[in-house]
Amino acid sequence: MRKQSMFLAVYSTISALIAFIAIAFICLRTFRWNLPVAILAASIFALIFFAFSWFRGHASVEIKRIAREYHLSDKDLAKITGMKASDFPIYNDKLQLILPKRYWPKVLDSLQKYEQEKNEKVGK
Repeated sequence: MRKQSMFLAVYSTISALIAFIAIAFICLRTFRWNLPVAILAASIFALIFFAFSWFRGHASVEIKRIAREYHLSDKDLAKITGMKASDFPIYNDKLQLILPKRYWPKVLDSLQKYEQEKNEKVGK
């Protein structure tokens, strides 16, 4: 688990840093804003990109963890999420998330509900 949180932190930080640099240059060169305003705008965008990257990384890790923990096949994942089995290719016993990232919250929510139902059945 420590390896995954380190990945999330590095991935999100790099994304935020790239966004900060890009927005700062756009604000300074294109819009001709002064330095403090450009840094403020770049900082806000960097925080937004950090949050998006953190969520995407977390969603990816959680989806793969649930699929691995419950030994879900592509057909199982399709049945749980209501999508096609071809959306969940599994190579070398690892789930490959080829779905567009906009579908990841739906997939994660469906899998978390599945996990919760499984845990409730075991608890009874």
